[in-house]
Amino acid sequence: MCGICGFIEVNGGGNADKESLKDMADTIIHRGPDDEGLYSDGIASLANRRLSIIDLKSGKQPIFNEDGNICVVFNGEIYNHAEISNDLAKKGHRFTTNTDTEVLVHLYEEYGDEIVDHLNGMFAFALWDRRHRRGIIARDRLGIKPLYYSFLNGVLIFGSEIKAILAHPHIASELDTANLNLYLALRYLPEDATIFSQIRKLPPGSFLHIDVGKGEVRSRQYWSPNLIGDEAESMPTDQIAEEIRALLKNSVEIRMMSDVPFGAFLSGGLDSSAMVGLMSQAMSAPVKTFSIGFSEESRLDEISHARTVSNYFATEHREVDCTADKVEMLPKLLSHFDEPFADPVIVPTYQVAELASQHVKVVLTGEGADELFGGYSRFINDENVRNFTKLPNWLGNTAKTFARLLPSKSMREQAGRFFEMGQLDEARRFFQWVSAFNDQDLSELFLVEDRLGTASAVEIYKGHMAALSHAHATNRMIYCDMKIRLPECMLARTDRMTMAVSLEGRTPFLDHRLVERVLGLPHHFKVRGRQEKFILKKALASVLPTSIIQRRKQGLAVPFAQWARYGIEAPMRRILSKENIKRRGLFNPSYIGGLLDNWGPHAARHSQLIWSLLCFELWCLIYLDQTLDPDTPLSQVA
Repeated sequence: MCGICGFIEVNGGGNADKESLKDMADTIIHRGPDDEGLYSDGIASLANRRLSIIDLKSGKQPIFNEDGNICVVFNGEIYNHAEISNDLAKKGHRFTTNTDTEVLVHLYEEYGDEIVDHLNGMFAFALWDRRHRRGIIARDRLGIKPLYYSFLNGVLIFGSEIKAILAHPHIASELDTANLNLYLALRYLPEDATIFSQIRKLPPGSFLHIDVGKGEVRSRQYWSPNLIGDEAESMPTDQIAEEIRALLKNSVEIRMMSDVPFGAFLSGGLDSSAMVGLMSQAMSAPVKTFSIGFSEESRLDEISHARTVSNYFATEHREVDCTADKVEMLPKLLSHFDEPFADPVIVPTYQVAELASQHVKVVLTGEGADELFGGYSRFINDENVRNFTKLPNWLGNTAKTFARLLPSKSMREQAGRFFEMGQLDEARRFFQWVSAFNDQDLSELFLVEDRLGTASAVEIYKGHMAALSHAHATNRMIYCDMKIRLPECMLARTDRMTMAVSLEGRTPFLDHRLVERVLGLPHHFKVRGRQEKFILKKALASVLPTSIIQRRKQGLAVPFAQWARYGIEAPMRRILSKENIKRRGLFNPSYIGGLLDNWGPHAARHSQLIWSLLCFELWCLIYLDQTLDPDTPLSQVA
């Protein structure tokens, strides 16, 4: 696990600035504190910060081929590198290290740009062919590892994090207001969008081909999770479950490849428990497990479930308590994302990662299982809405009448939301399940309508759904999650918070072989009636205790009410004051004032909107104004 950055003079100018390369690498030292490697030949300048996991002594980057004409800097892990190196050795390639990085240069010699098709892993890499003045910059299939770039004035600049690109003298910290509504709608920036006008993400399953001789940069998507199937499955259910278990077991085992200590995050839920169970089967020593608790909010605390799993598998278990004062770290945590990111789960994620980093360098996580197997309640809720819209009008009207007679206000509001969802078209409904600000909110929030820009989160959903118009609605929802929310929200959260403490996180549920098999299954193997993750639970029946299999999904959440009582309300009102909002010049101060006036610790939607605005303003102070030191506690932000 490492961080990479660099730049290529695509116009062939040969004016590479080695001092800028060093400055860029220094910004991501947390991703690779063990070593640094720099390379420049006047056209291509590549840098690496290394977190040593495999071949600790001889794995220094950049790594070259036999004659030194091809070099690579790499972030991630190639899990099938031993198999690849054996095949390449038979074809005459000579290896000087045992690293997975070295297979890339030899694989490129053999297959050119098609090297990505041979890799099983999580990766972002930049490879330079000096002799032919060509190169590629690639990102793994699911987007587990991040990669950003800017192509400006004939120079391609790239990095594992945006801060590395911002360290290049060509790049300005300019807000892209056209994408701001995407952040406000989703609480993160999706697909290739960033908050900076000059910087873009390289999408998952894509690479850039650089040809200096032709002065061009071309993008290509080499993989997409589009194998959604709704044809009848001829294989018996038990046999499918066996196949899924075997794929997952192999995925776990190859991700235990490491020359340093490793462990697992453990929440006590199905996904992380599966990781621990399968690791226990493959290890003679106890698995090292790490859990987060919320002692101040028993409703959210899963520690007892984590302990049950730990005791069952006899793990070496450690815990950390996420108390309300930990929200003081918010500016520091947000600085690791380089752009606005409004998922409050980053606070406990950072804490458990920090705990784990004191004992191991690698952890396995259950990330991706919910998106792949349909593990969220919205998958069931959406099916209920679809079924309701099929009812005769008289029966639907009767249901609405009874809903108005429900005993509590919250129950009546939930029923009203359910009926409203039934009135939406499918794309807007899918978006609405996961959105923060809706169109009406945005029109009231922005000072002038043209600040809304042209980018639309709903249109992103429509585009992906149209590509799979033949698939069942549940499978289309899963596809949207895999393309939109998983890489740039869930995986970004895990990557930044683990890398912030120099810890490598691995995601066995996102082995592309397993992903392709599960996506190819009909929808009812994922969500069946009121049961989520149907086939996964079948597959894990022989691995986990029945209590874990049957336990209702809880999900990681934060005790926002506790945070409010601790004191987040005062800095929140100060940072989002009418004076500060007016000075920023983007939003309507009266609208935000209304949100704050009507806010309360248990007003869930208001909390979500206000938190998104809070995170945005903190980002502005850190990155645009450059007046806030990220180490400043939240309560001390002026």
